[in-house]
Amino acid sequence: MLDNMTLLVLQLGVIILAARLGGALFERMRMPAIVGEIIAGMLIGPYCLGSITIPVFGHVLFPLHGSFPVSAELYGFTTVASIILLFLVGLKTDLEMFLRYSVAGSAVGIGGVVVSFIFGDLVTVFFSKYLFGVHYGFGHPVPMFLGVISTATSVGITARILSDNKKIHSPEGVTIISGAVVDDVIGVIILAVVIAVSKSGHLQWKQISGIAAKALVTWLGFTALGLAFSRHIGILLKKSKDTTTITVMSLGMALILAGIFEKAGLAMIIGAYVMGLSLSRTDLDYVIQEKLAPLDKFFVPMFFCVMGMMVDFSTMGSGLILFFGLLYTLASIFSKVLGCGMQAFFLNFNLRGALRVGLGMAPRGEVTMLMAGIGLSAGILQQDMLGVVVLMTIVNALFTPILLGASLKSEGPVLRKEVPRKETRSQITFDMPTPETASLVLSSVVSFFHNDAFYVHRIDLSEIERLYQIRKDRTFIGLKASLSQLQFDCKEEDAVFVHTLIYEVLAELENTMKKLQSLTDKASIGKKIFDKKQDRPRPRKGSLKQIHPDAVEANLGSGTKEDIIKEMVGLLIISGQLAERDRERALTDVLEREEVMSTGMQDGFALPHAKTDVVKGLICAVGVHKSGVDFNSLDGEPSHIFVIILSPKGITGPHIRLMADVSQLLMDKSRREGIIACKTSTQLYQTIIG
Repeated sequence: MLDNMTLLVLQLGVIILAARLGGALFERMRMPAIVGEIIAGMLIGPYCLGSITIPVFGHVLFPLHGSFPVSAELYGFTTVASIILLFLVGLKTDLEMFLRYSVAGSAVGIGGVVVSFIFGDLVTVFFSKYLFGVHYGFGHPVPMFLGVISTATSVGITARILSDNKKIHSPEGVTIISGAVVDDVIGVIILAVVIAVSKSGHLQWKQISGIAAKALVTWLGFTALGLAFSRHIGILLKKSKDTTTITVMSLGMALILAGIFEKAGLAMIIGAYVMGLSLSRTDLDYVIQEKLAPLDKFFVPMFFCVMGMMVDFSTMGSGLILFFGLLYTLASIFSKVLGCGMQAFFLNFNLRGALRVGLGMAPRGEVTMLMAGIGLSAGILQQDMLGVVVLMTIVNALFTPILLGASLKSEGPVLRKEVPRKETRSQITFDMPTPETASLVLSSVVSFFHNDAFYVHRIDLSEIERLYQIRKDRTFIGLKASLSQLQFDCKEEDAVFVHTLIYEVLAELENTMKKLQSLTDKASIGKKIFDKKQDRPRPRKGSLKQIHPDAVEANLGSGTKEDIIKEMVGLLIISGQLAERDRERALTDVLEREEVMSTGMQDGFALPHAKTDVVKGLICAVGVHKSGVDFNSLDGEPSHIFVIILSPKGITGPHIRLMADVSQLLMDKSRREGIIACKTSTQLYQTIIG
C-alpha cells in the first residue's frame, strides 16, 4: 500500500504541474485552458511519456491497469473533481433565468439526444459490415450503445468556456446548462435501457419502463425537494457561523447526493449539480464559491488532464478504424448543432443564439468516457471501439470549445425578442471626490453589511476596480467600487435601504472625523517619527535607488514654499518622470495636500508629496536650499532639504515606504550636513544613494 500511495503522490504532482502549465500555455495563445490540460494529459499519459521507465524508481510513472489507462485511486480523484466542478456550476446558475429557460433547455436537450442518437446509431450500422464482418440492425446493442454515447454532453467543458467568457448567466448559457443536464439524464436513462436489452437479448418494456421511471423520479424529485427546502438548508448551515465549516458541509452534502444519484442509476455529476442548484437560492452561494476556489484550481485541471491520459494512440493505427472514428466524430458534432440549434431557433433564439446553443451542447467529456467504460465492462464495446469513442471525445473536447469560444466573442443579440425580467432593478451611483474618500466609504459600507449578517463576496475586476455581491436571505445587492464612485445594483424595493445606508455611513464618518480632529495631536505624532531615543534600522538602499540621477538639484533658488514646490515639480519634468502637460495638475495636487497639513518635518527637511492620476508609478526628486526656506515645519526652523514624491491614486504602500526610508536617512545629523554641503547635483546624487 505504501508503494501505491507513493506512486499516487508522484502522479498527482506531475499531473497538477502538467495541467497548470498546459492550461497557461494555451491561455497565452488565447485558446481554452482545457485544451492545454487535455493535451498535457495525452503527453504524460501511459500511452506516451508516462510509459518510459524512470531510472530512480525503476518503473514507469503511469503504468496501465489492465485495459484501463489509470489506477482506481487516481480515477477516484477525477471523480471527486467532476463532482466539485458540477457542484460549482449549480451554484453559479441563475435560478430565475434557469427556470425561465427550463422549457427551452428541456426541448434543446431532448432534440440533441434524439438527433445525435439516430446519427450515431446509423453511422455504426452503415459501417458494421466492414468493421465487424456482420451487418447490424438499428436495434442491435453495439450501434445503439454508440448512439447513446454520442448523446452525452460535457457540462463541465461547456460550463468552463461559458464561465471564462462570463456567459454562464446569459440566455444561451442557462439554456445550454439546463439542456446539458436534461441531455445527460435522458442519455443515462437510454443507457440503462440499452444495457438491459443487451443482457436480455430482447426488449422487455416492463423492465425498461421501470428503469426509466426510477431515474426520472430520482432526478425530478430531488430537484424539487432541493429548491423547496433550500432556504431551510441555508438556515441550518448558518448555525455553524463559520464560512469554512459551511463550505465543507455543503460539499459533503453534494458528495452524498452524488452517491445517491449513482445508486439510482444516474450519473454522480447530476446529483452534484442538483445540490449546487438548490444552494444557489440561498445567500451562501457566493461564500461557498469563494471558499471552494482553491479546490476548483486543484481538482478541475487534474480532471481534464486525466481525460487526456486515456487516449491510446495505438488504436488509431487501422485506417478503417481511423476513418470510421473521424466520421463518427463529425456526425456527433453535426447532430448536436443540428438537433439542439434547431430546437433553440424555434424557441425565440436567433441564428447567432441557436448556433451558440448547438456548439455549447457539442463538447463531450466526462459522461462520454463514463459511458464508454460501462460499455467496455459490460462486454458491449471492444477495445477498438473504445479507441473510436476516445477519438470522438478528444476531437470534440479540443475543437468544439474553440468554436464555441469564437462564437461567444461576436457582439449582438441572441434572442429574436427580448424577454423582460419579472423584477425591476435600480442602479444607484454615488460619486466620490477622491480615491481616499471612496476607499473610506467603501470600507464602512462593507463593514456595515458584515455586521448586519450579510454575506459579502468580493471579486477583483482589476487593481482599482472591485465587484461585491452582497446577499442575505432573498436580498441581493451588487456593488461596483472604483476610485471615483460606488455603484449599487439592487431590486427597486431595496433602493430606499441603500440610500438610508449611505446616509448613515456618511453621518457616522463625519462624526468620526470631528472626534478625530479634536483628539489627534498631529504635530506630536509627526515628531515621534524623529524620536532619537528609538533604535531604528538602516534605510533600504533599494528604495532610495528610485531617485532619478537627473531629478536632483544641489542649489535651489526659490525663496518661498510655493516656489520651492514649483521648482521641485520642474525637476520631475526635467528628469522625464513627469510630462510637461501634467505640470499644473501635479502642482495643484501637491499644494492641496499641503493645505491639509504641512509636510515640513523637523531638523531642516521637508517631504512634499501627493497622490495624483497623472502618474502611473512612484516618482520623486531631491533638492537642497543652502540658506533654508520657511516651510511651516514641525520645529519652526527653516527647511534645507526637500524630497518631493508623487504616486498614483489608489496605491499607498510604496509611497509610505519611500517616505519612511527618506526620514530614516535624514535623521542622521552628519548625513544631513553632508547633503547640504554638496556643491553639484552629481555629488548630491552620489551622496544620497551611497
